[in-house]
Amino acid sequence: MADKKILSPAGEKLQAARRRLKDLTMDEGLRREMREAVTGADDLWASFNRAYALYEKGDSIRPTLGNEMQIFYMRERQTVMFLLFPELRKIAYEVARSLGYGVMAGQMAGKTLPEIMANNAPIALRDRYAIEEIVEADDRHAIYRHRECADCFGLPDLGMKICVYEAGTAAGCFSAQLGKNCRVTETRCCANGDPYCEFLVEVTDDPIDWEKE
Repeated sequence: MADKKILSPAGEKLQAARRRLKDLTMDEGLRREMREAVTGADDLWASFNRAYALYEKGDSIRPTLGNEMQIFYMRERQTVMFLLFPELRKIAYEVARSLGYGVMAGQMAGKTLPEIMANNAPIALRDRYAIEEIVEADDRHAIYRHRECADCFGLPDLGMKICVYEAGTAAGCFSAQLGKNCRVTETRCCANGDPYCEFLVEVTDDPIDWEKE
C-alpha cells in the first residue's frame, strides 16, 4: 500500500496478488510483444485516428453526447486501481508508451525536442487535461509542469505519483518524432503532495526500432 494508508491495510490475498505483479519483469521481450499486439490492431488505430480527425475539425465523435465528459469517470477508477495495485503503474506506462508512439504522435510537430515541447504545450490546454509550462528544454532533456492536472489535481496526498499514462504517452510521442528512445519520468505529482505535476524528459542515443527493439 501507499505510505499514506489512504485505503485500509491490504489483506492476505491482496498482498499475494501484489507480490505476483511486483515479480513481473518489464524486459525488452515483453515490451516488444506488447507493441506487436497493439500495432496489429489496425481497425482500432483507424477508429482512434478518425476520432482525432473529427475532434480537430470541431465535430462531435458521439452524435448526442459530444466529446466531453466529467473527469471523475476516468480519475476515480485510475486512482483506486493504483492505490490497490501500485505495481500496475509500470505496466500502464508501457501501454501508454505504445499508444503515444502508435497513435498520438501524429499530433506532434517539430524535429528537435525544444520544438516538440513548444508545439505540445498548446495541445494540453486545448484538450483541457492540464495547463502545461515548459521549465527548460534542449536537445537532450526537458522539464515540463502540469498545473490543474486532470489525473490528480485536488486529490489528497496519496504518497505516490500516479500520472504514468501521461508520462508513457509523452515518451512514445517524443520517441516517434525524434527517432530515438525517450524516457519520461514524473518527478512531482499532486497526488504526492506537490503543488503541480512535473516531468523529466531524457533523450537516449538508442535508435527507435518499433518492431525489434
